[in-house]
Amino acid sequence: MHCFPTQPENLLILTFSQARSKDDTNIFPLDGVDIESVSNEELVRLGETASVLYQIGSSKVLRISHDLVLKCGPLVLPSEGRALEFVRAKTSILVPRVYRSFQVDDPFEYYGTRAVIIKQLQSIPIPTAGPLGGGPCRGKFFTDYGAGPFNSGAEMEAWFNHKLKICKDYNQAPQDIPPFDFQKFVLVHQDISPRNMILDATGKVCLIDWAHAGAYPPAFERAAIVEQHRFPEFNEMTLHVMPEYDVEVRQLQSIGYGLSVAGLA
Repeated sequence: MHCFPTQPENLLILTFSQARSKDDTNIFPLDGVDIESVSNEELVRLGETASVLYQIGSSKVLRISHDLVLKCGPLVLPSEGRALEFVRAKTSILVPRVYRSFQVDDPFEYYGTRAVIIKQLQSIPIPTAGPLGGGPCRGKFFTDYGAGPFNSGAEMEAWFNHKLKICKDYNQAPQDIPPFDFQKFVLVHQDISPRNMILDATGKVCLIDWAHAGAYPPAFERAAIVEQHRFPEFNEMTLHVMPEYDVEVRQLQSIGYGLSVAGLA
C-alpha cells in the first residue's frame, strides 16, 4: 500500500493504492466472469474487498478484473455515469464505458443485519470461557501461540491481568489502565468484517469464518472491530450500532506488548 500527498501546500490530502491492483500477473475477482451475471449485491461486497487502484477519502476505484474497475463511495454520483454515457454516445471523445451504475440508498440494506447479528450473539450468556467445547483461545487479543485452555472466567481474567502487568512494568501501557474485571461471557465472533459476510440469492447475510469464536466478554467484539483497519467505513457504521465499552476496549488495546514481544511470558 502506497501513501503519498497530492497537495504540496498547506492542505494535505492523502491518497493510496495497493501495488497488487496494478500487477497484471494477479488474478482479480471477476476475471473471466460476465459482468452482466454479477449482482449489485456482489458488487457492493467487492467495494469492500477488491484491490484498491486509487482512493482519496471515501471514494475508491477498485480493480475487479483485468479489464474492469469499480468506482464507489458516498461521493460518487449517478450524474457521473450518465455524463460518461452521454459523451460516449454523442461524441468521438474517448471515455470509460459504463457497464452499470446504481445507488445504495441505505448501506444497512446490505450490511444492516450486522446490528441484529451482534445483538443476538451478545444476548447468549455462556457459563464457560474460551472456545465452545474447550481448547486454546485464539484471536486478536491472544498471542500467536494462543492462550489457555481456561477452566473458568476467573482464570482467563487472571491471564489478561498478567499481560497488563507486564506491559505496565515495562512502561508499555499507561499506569492508569484499570485491571480487567470480566463480569459476563457471551458468544463472540472476533472477526466480523465484509470478507466474512456473504449475501445469498435473496439478499440475506450469512456470517462465515467462526474459527476464533467463543465465550468472551462482550467488549471483545467491539475491540476486534476497532483494531481492524482494512474496512474503515464498514467499521465506523458497525461500531455506531454497538455498545461502546470504552474502558474495556482501552484495556485490550494496552496489552499489545504482552501479546507480541512478551508472548511467552
